[in-house]
Amino acid sequence: MPNGSTILLAGGGTGGHIFPNLAIAERLAEGNSKHGVHYIVSLRPIDASILAKQQARFTAIPAKAWSSRPWHWPEFYKSWRSSIETMLAAIREHGAVALVATGGFVSAPAVIAAKKAGIPAVMVNLDAVPGRANQFIAGRADQVFSVYPSSKLVGAQIVGLPLRHSAVGPRDKGAARQALGLDPDKETLFVTGASQGAQSINKMMIELVTHSQSKRGLASWQVLHLTGGTEEDAAQVRAAYDKAGIPGRTETFCNAMGMAWSAASIAISRSGAGSVGEAWANATPSIFLPYPYHKDQHQKLNAEPLVQIGSALLQTDEIDPMLNARRITGPLLALMSNAQRRIHMAEKMREKCPPDGAKAVAQWLLHAVG
Repeated sequence: MPNGSTILLAGGGTGGHIFPNLAIAERLAEGNSKHGVHYIVSLRPIDASILAKQQARFTAIPAKAWSSRPWHWPEFYKSWRSSIETMLAAIREHGAVALVATGGFVSAPAVIAAKKAGIPAVMVNLDAVPGRANQFIAGRADQVFSVYPSSKLVGAQIVGLPLRHSAVGPRDKGAARQALGLDPDKETLFVTGASQGAQSINKMMIELVTHSQSKRGLASWQVLHLTGGTEEDAAQVRAAYDKAGIPGRTETFCNAMGMAWSAASIAISRSGAGSVGEAWANATPSIFLPYPYHKDQHQKLNAEPLVQIGSALLQTDEIDPMLNARRITGPLLALMSNAQRRIHMAEKMREKCPPDGAKAVAQWLLHAVG
């Protein structure tokens, strides 16, 4: 890229920090931005894997998450200095004119480098509870957008989660099912643990379909299950559905997430910001099982807006497959048997759907740097 023609999009460590930047890049292109984009990610393999599939240019920086354990501090500060140096080199090399940071440990050194280089920095907070990195950079960014209101982000502009167009499917559920190789006329349960999968959800479903009550409930339905992990993980789940005589499709990953959410009559999912945003944008009634190991329980709070409007149910992930299966059976079967309730849940989601976050960020950038 010629000098002065790039917007840097920083965020990594999980797909949840990268996919919003892909959405912002889409909207920049639609707004006829004269600048190219270049991604700033972590050294984790998942980052390179996601962007390689998009044929996107990126720079990986050696950023690490902050730890309260003193013996980790020397390594953290070493990675911090190295990350800022790598960022400054990337700013010079690509002639960057602005930076967008979607939170997490990659974002903090990226924003500091942007301020050192004198280019505007935008922060997009994705979760209901801003992490340490987001709280640190919020006061240093030129503009802050947030998917959730927070007393720790005073003055932030509230927007919807930045979503790629491919994350939103058609209103016609039959067409979405057909596109995925499913029966277009069968009610569909969509199960997903997000980009990295969720072993506890996979094991819960293996246990669930051994119960006669659940098997009877799912007899006239089909299941689309994205396990994450390895093909071995998917094969174990697939074998459980086959043994129970439940039709559907089980894969590790799906490139057409909008189709998957759109095809669903009901979803069972983690409640990371990306999953909640996709469920909302596709008006998919959902049962959320927040990741159980976060100390701040931000995934539980991510799901709260949909729970409050009656469009989602919240279930504690007890980790134990038998306990999870026993606790989810009643709410799941009740929802499966009540089509009118599902219609009402979907209507509420469409009525309360927040504005396009990717478009809002892109418009700010187009106004600031052209």
